[in-house]
This record gives sequence, C-alpha cells and structure tokens, in this order.
Amino acid sequence: MDPLLKKKRDTLFTYSQSKYPAHLDCEINLLELFPAEVERQKFDSKYESFFKSNADNLDIYKLNHDSLFYTTEQLIPAKTDERPPLLLIFGNPSTHSIKSGMFFSPKKDGKENRFWKHVLQRAGVLDLVFPDGLYTKDRTKLRLERMLALHYDSPFRIGLCVYWSMPSSAGGRWSGVAGIRKLIGKRAMERLERFERERIMEIIIRFLKSGGAVVTFQKDAWNGLRSFYDPQYSIYLAKAGKLRGTVHGLPHIPLFGVPPTRLVGPCRRVLEQFLKL
Repeated sequence: MDPLLKKKRDTLFTYSQSKYPAHLDCEINLLELFPAEVERQKFDSKYESFFKSNADNLDIYKLNHDSLFYTTEQLIPAKTDERPPLLLIFGNPSTHSIKSGMFFSPKKDGKENRFWKHVLQRAGVLDLVFPDGLYTKDRTKLRLERMLALHYDSPFRIGLCVYWSMPSSAGGRWSGVAGIRKLIGKRAMERLERFERERIMEIIIRFLKSGGAVVTFQKDAWNGLRSFYDPQYSIYLAKAGKLRGTVHGLPHIPLFGVPPTRLVGPCRRVLEQFLKL
C-alpha cells in the first residue's frame, strides 16, 4: 500500500481547502471514529434519519463505506492590512448557509440575517449589511468578495470559522451541535474534538500572528480553547461578560466567550463590551 494512503486511513479527520473560498472539504474515517462495533452500529441506525431530515444534506454529505465526506464553512482571508485580526468562532455550520455559500445566510430570499444586522453591525464589529430585496445569491457574492478583499467598515480584519466542522440543520431533531452529538455519540465527539481543536489552533496561529483576539459563541469552543485557569463555560458567565481569558498555550492572544447568536441582545451587548477593552 502507498504509505501516504495508509497515513490517510490511519487519520480520523482530514480536510482541505475547497475550490469555493468559504468552504472546506472534509473526510472522517469511521473506522477510527468508531473503534467499537456497537458504536458504529448505532451510527448506522441513525444516519439515514439524519440525512433525510434536511434536503440540503444531499449536497453536503456523502457516506461511502467507511468514509464520511462533507462540506463545512471557513472564511479566513489571506489578504492583510493594518487592522488587528479578530477571529469569530461559532459552534457548527448550518446546512442552509453552506448551500447558500456564506455564514448566516437568510432563510428567506431577499432578507438579511439578523446576525449581520443586529449583532455585528450594531456592536460596531463589522458593517457588511445589504438592503432587503437583494437576492441571497447576489448578497452572498458581494459579502464574499468584500470579506476576501477586506473591503468593509470595521476596526478589525475579520475571520470566520466553526469549532465543530460537521454541519446540521438550524432547527428540528438534528439541529445544531446537539444534533451532531446525537448522531455520532459522546465518545466519538471526544475523539473528534482533538482534531477539530488542532484545525482551529492552526487558524489562530496563522491568522493572529500579528496580534488580535478570538471570540467564541459556543460552549465547546470556549472550553476547548481556554487556558487552564480561565473559568469553565456557563451561560450566566457568558451573559455577564465574565468569560475572558487567553488561548491555551498562547497567552498573548485574548479569548472572549459571548452568548450564542440566537440570544441576539445579550450576544451583541457582551460582544460590544469586550471589544471596547
């Protein structure tokens, strides 16, 4: 066997940049993710229900024997300028947004997602809001072009990524990170997390080499990246603006934890509070 092929099969999680600049192509080796037969059997018994629960999964997921292929979101501009970098880390991507081609795409064509309008813009983080009436595909094209070119009003140079790469629907039985945990199980999530954290740390080291800060919007992302003496996540601490520390192993990089994006008001308020420090 080709040693490179063997190395790939011995790796639980691999990924590469997609042809589309806001996407990554991912593969999970199910033999590594589920070393016990009973775990694989549980996954197999649930996968069809998960896959059929959302029509967008047809374009995002592909199960081929012992390999699970899928597309995820990641938008880290290569271009730089004098502004400090700010990396925003979310829980896991929405299948709807992946298919649309941009983080937090609106569910209704011609409308703007509240994250861009009511969180980032009003918190003074990023003004990249377009008027209602613009088709989603046109909105996505403009937003992608401007983010890659750094052509936007912000005191920061913005990067976007997710802590958990596996996508899920925004609502229903299989929604969010909880839906992925339900699909693959707690133990498999723990095995996968080491690889996901390594992916994120590579982004942090590359994107924030000249300073800046990291903001997490989800419990696992905060707990997985915080330094040892930083507080464990709680929604009460997040709402109170008390989740502040440094990235594990990188004490020069500030780490902030804010409430989840679904809590628009608290999320905006705490984000604005942190970025004024």
